Amino acid sequence: MERAREVLKDVFGFQSFRLSQEKAISRLVVDNKNALVVFPTGGGKSLVYQVPALCLDGLTLVISPLIALMKDQVDSLVSRGVNAASLDSTQPPERSKWIKEEVLAGKMKILYVAPERLNNEGFVNMMIKVKISLLAVDEAHSRFAEELDVERVLCLTATATPSVSADICSSFLIAKEGVFSTPVFRPNLSLRIEVAETLDEKINRIVPLLKTRTGPSIIYVTLQKQTEEVANYLMPHGIDAMVYHAGLPSEQREKIQIAFMGSKDGVVVCTIAFGMGIDKGNQVIHLYMPKTLENYSQEVGRAGRDGMTSTCVLFLSSLDIPTLEGFCRGDTCSKRDLELWLQEVATKVPAPDGTLDFNHYKQGKELANVLGLCYAHLELDHDYIRAITPFYSIYEITPLDSSRIFSDNSQIGKVIRTYWRRKGVAGKHEVDIVDAASRAGVDRADMARHISNWELDGSAEVKASQVRARYTLLKPFEKTAASIRALADEMHTRMLKQEEDSVEKLRQVIAFATDDDCLAHNLAKHFGNEDAVPNGTCGSCTFCTTGQSVEFTLKPPTVIHPKQIQAILDACPIRDDPRLLARMAFGVTSPRLTANKWSTSHALFGSMVNVDFGHLVEAFDTECKKVGYQSLEVTTATPSSSKKRSQPQISSDNSNTAKFNNRGRGDSRYKRGRRN
Repeated sequence: MERAREVLKDVFGFQSFRLSQEKAISRLVVDNKNALVVFPTGGGKSLVYQVPALCLDGLTLVISPLIALMKDQVDSLVSRGVNAASLDSTQPPERSKWIKEEVLAGKMKILYVAPERLNNEGFVNMMIKVKISLLAVDEAHSRFAEELDVERVLCLTATATPSVSADICSSFLIAKEGVFSTPVFRPNLSLRIEVAETLDEKINRIVPLLKTRTGPSIIYVTLQKQTEEVANYLMPHGIDAMVYHAGLPSEQREKIQIAFMGSKDGVVVCTIAFGMGIDKGNQVIHLYMPKTLENYSQEVGRAGRDGMTSTCVLFLSSLDIPTLEGFCRGDTCSKRDLELWLQEVATKVPAPDGTLDFNHYKQGKELANVLGLCYAHLELDHDYIRAITPFYSIYEITPLDSSRIFSDNSQIGKVIRTYWRRKGVAGKHEVDIVDAASRAGVDRADMARHISNWELDGSAEVKASQVRARYTLLKPFEKTAASIRALADEMHTRMLKQEEDSVEKLRQVIAFATDDDCLAHNLAKHFGNEDAVPNGTCGSCTFCTTGQSVEFTLKPPTVIHPKQIQAILDACPIRDDPRLLARMAFGVTSPRLTANKWSTSHALFGSMVNVDFGHLVEAFDTECKKVGYQSLEVTTATPSSSKKRSQPQISSDNSNTAKFNNRGRGDSRYKRGRRN
């Protein structure tokens, strides 16, 4: 550990480690064992892999979700003399080529890549040739660690309940003594709760806060369109807010993040896509409720990173609940979709090596996007398949050294040139290596490696697309209709349970915000840190300063009107899927609704958003049962309407039968009173 302390002081300029950093680093460097670090946002997670990276031989590979975060950390490391880099799709070919050469030569110490890079067969093949001393990764990529036989794995997360930590440890074989955590309690954060039903009310509440701010402010919203809406509301008040969401081009997102990082008192209105690695924020405002306490904890953790007192405001509004419930329904599709998907999977003919491959994107367009999650059920719960490295099927090749490309007379080189097709701009070619390999009788993987070698030696610029997930078939599927139906029923039941869990997480946010307890203490308890807040009181939250919790009233769901049900039935002839009809009524898109123009542009889409979703499913199930779940003849789609809806549309493949315990039971009042 002496070397680690020298690195900390000489490279990073710190005299000592914070909290559990030293123990976690010792676990990696001295004990040579895997570790899980659960540090809240701002808790110093990055040093736990950056210091070992400079103590160990070989490469430290970091899986990071955001390009801007990679750039920020790489720039900081390079300024300290560390050979670090990131690989991402926005880089010019010469930069990418140099990085790969440095990695293969063993000169690179820290390499950052996005999770999507793990789908690149060429990248995985390159990494197999490299000594990876440490893999710093989130809990979603255990398969990658196994394939590359890395020496140590460090799992990093800002928020994890005891049960989530146990799941991560199980996946990575981390013993109890390999878990290092610090309490989520931050004494300089003042957690505030406000109740405001409309956006106008919310804006009126936050404008005084923003006008008197002494540093940057982050305003979180739920939907992408709300970022522009809120920014426009703030403009007349003299507040020029930046806008950030995942729908913006990556270059624009990076510019906004860099601008915010460089500002003294900037304001950004954003979705949860913003904030990874952000260590600025005098204020964090949740204009709309977060979906989970995990999200809330991570996002408020971006405030007060300088140790100064910071205000974090969370707004409660009953009008926001339908949108949030819609997102909770995202992981449930219909039994019909499940059966169609299982039929496709079960009847798929394996490749000669016993593997199956599927285009998740194409399946999502035809069925439901969430069906990709169902593959995990087949692997983890039923042992039918095991996920292995995915691959790209389409390669765009732009020769940089045409003489070398066209003089490549190897069998694979000839096959590539035979089957590639010109694409738009002169010089660009595109080849489907799955189709080409099948026609030419060569191995697809050999084609991928050959193209990757062209890229590595500077012969061509290469862009890959259309990733195909790949699985090893562990045992044959039961192919009878009855077997497929039974498996679909079992998986659907599990999905409904997960759906209920998602709604419960949303309910926990409301309970946290309205409980008769110190907010900081309540949040710490959720993450198993009951003793984190001294005497159970922070002294600065809404409850501690007022002595009482906020009163929040959920408006009761609207009673179903038969004429509204009939209007949906008249517009949509589907009778084999009650949940699809409920989705249309509630305002939750799906591929089937979109394909038949019953989605966002339809006048009736979302017309019953204030009705309990579970009651909608029951009502439409009754109607579908009357006709034996047989759809009517599909006629021309009902003309769409340009009429604007007052309720937000939920752009997600969501559906849900679960509901709040109090919904549908009259006026639901969240009030716990004073604490003695």
